[in-house]
Amino acid sequence: MARYKMYTADEVAAAIGDGVTIAVPGTASIMVVDALLEAVERRFLEAGHPAGVTAYVPCNAGLGPGTGVDRFAHPGLLRRYIASAFPVHGKSRLADMILKAEVEAYNFPMGVLYSLLRDIASGRPGMLTSVGLGTYVDPRDQGGKMNVRTREDLVELMAVGEQEYLFYRTHPIDVALLKATTADDAGNLSFESEPLSLGALPLALAAKGSGGKVFVQVERLVEHGAIHPRAVVVPGHLVDGIVLVPDAPQSAEARHDPTITGETRATISRDALELGSTRTIIGRAASSLRRGWLVNLGVGLPSNLPVLLRETGLEHDIAITTEHGGINGMPKPLPTFGAHVNPEAIMDPPSVFDMYDGGILDATLLGMAQADGAGDVNVSMFDGRLMGCGGFIDITARTRNIFFCGTLTAGGLKTAVRDGTLFIEREGSVRKLVRKVEHRTFNGGNALRKGQTVRLITERGSFLLTQRGWLLVEIAAGIDPRRDIAPFMDFELRMSERLAVYDPELMMAAGTAFTDWLSGRIRAECPRDLPDA
Repeated sequence: MARYKMYTADEVAAAIGDGVTIAVPGTASIMVVDALLEAVERRFLEAGHPAGVTAYVPCNAGLGPGTGVDRFAHPGLLRRYIASAFPVHGKSRLADMILKAEVEAYNFPMGVLYSLLRDIASGRPGMLTSVGLGTYVDPRDQGGKMNVRTREDLVELMAVGEQEYLFYRTHPIDVALLKATTADDAGNLSFESEPLSLGALPLALAAKGSGGKVFVQVERLVEHGAIHPRAVVVPGHLVDGIVLVPDAPQSAEARHDPTITGETRATISRDALELGSTRTIIGRAASSLRRGWLVNLGVGLPSNLPVLLRETGLEHDIAITTEHGGINGMPKPLPTFGAHVNPEAIMDPPSVFDMYDGGILDATLLGMAQADGAGDVNVSMFDGRLMGCGGFIDITARTRNIFFCGTLTAGGLKTAVRDGTLFIEREGSVRKLVRKVEHRTFNGGNALRKGQTVRLITERGSFLLTQRGWLLVEIAAGIDPRRDIAPFMDFELRMSERLAVYDPELMMAAGTAFTDWLSGRIRAECPRDLPDA
């Protein structure tokens, strides 16, 4: 006999009261509990309930405009939104409501939100950490508040001895809505067709520890004992209700892709990364990595690193991790970023962030929207776009080598590499090197005080962060810094007295010369790195 109750999605929605806190998993379009959220939205539109809810979302979840967390975006339904990231598609009702200050909104680091679930589950009052100090999350800046409507302080500055920390307060989770693959008669949950687990167990524990309820949409039901004990992610005694949704998509990209769950393996090509700006930037960053390093990759341009490593046969020299749990294999781009094709291992995000917070990462390659003369970087809110910090603040808190990777300008930039020389054929309309970042997602001064090495790598040259700000230490062949770099910066260009030129092999297309060069750099016993000041 089943230990849990079977529900319809509408019955789950009817069981959710006004003013509660609802926690949901998801990253991009992975593990979106859309059947349950659709029912919550439908009930509100028909009956006006549940009203005044708080949504607690460690990352972000949506299958496209109007789905996933966007279903909360109705006046009266949502009172407060707490997340690390926001819908990235251009027609998000939720992002629009936050920008218009129609709901309260907090943007906290992803690892903090995952870790807080464990504090909530165990009855602790909050989390004490250095993650977020000196960024917009710091209460001396914005305290993570994303608009003028948001006034309550959820993070405090505290001192332990002479060391400053941030204290993030816990708050009860009344309802956790989860997505799993299989439930047995005892309510035990397995996730074999999900590419990630995304904190499902901490979410369930936080809800039960708060006296709340856990409802799960699953694809299939099996007899008790049919799931191997090692495959159970959430045990049945934590589950209050099951909703059968046999046709739920795995992501916005596919109904089911077994190559990102480990069920089958794909044949991944060794096609070359095209000659151009992306290859130059990723190649320069890759040449500063070392054999045996553990490297985190951000979304966008940095996720091309595994392509270059496979092209050159170096994929086993560098271990790749993304914060959502995948280890090695080939990270997927949006809308399934976080999943890996042919993953070697899949960790749960709270454990991944334990690893990152512990300083185990050797390096990270991240994108950037804005950087200023003080070395601060913004990826969270710019040009009227609400993105959120995601795991960016956690990742950069203790990683020894930080590479910000991106073109010098954006918005229509067109470049070409011919005969080892870079040509700017059309300049971008958007400057990234600004006088002052709109949102401080990364504090360059703090990083230097902690002894981190911070580099900004562009197609035209690479910068090293120093006590006096960014210092141009290398340029690409064909680049005149006074003509091609300085006019597109809003702060003074400082150049090293020993300004170097990118190695000629870096500007080459795929081939033996490039492979030998990159292999020699990564496997060097006495490595030569970026020129110093």
